[in-house]
Amino acid sequence: MTEKPTVKRQPRRPDPTTAVLAEVRAERKALTDEDRPLGGGLRPDRARLHYRREADRWAEIAFARSLADHPGWDAELLAVLNGAIATADSVAARAGLIQVAALATAAVEQLDQDAA
Repeated sequence: MTEKPTVKRQPRRPDPTTAVLAEVRAERKALTDEDRPLGGGLRPDRARLHYRREADRWAEIAFARSLADHPGWDAELLAVLNGAIATADSVAARAGLIQVAALATAAVEQLDQDAA
């Protein structure tokens, strides 16, 4: 009888997103559970207009940079974040913040990859 040679599996590489989200989870635990609106201040309607203008401005910057082949996480993050804060619709704001979290996670993963 012949024995089959044991095939040694390569160890699984840890998922970079899982590592980043573990750090995010730890940071979240450090935050207080204070109840506050997404956009604060005395005049939230005026603030939303400001954030809408900023979202549009950063979206234009992100687009121009992509055309010039000089993208950056900053413009895309700021466009989406300002857009999320600008909306009065909580479903749209939530979707925007999830997109911000995804973009921030991808940016952190790239920083980690560049540092390796």
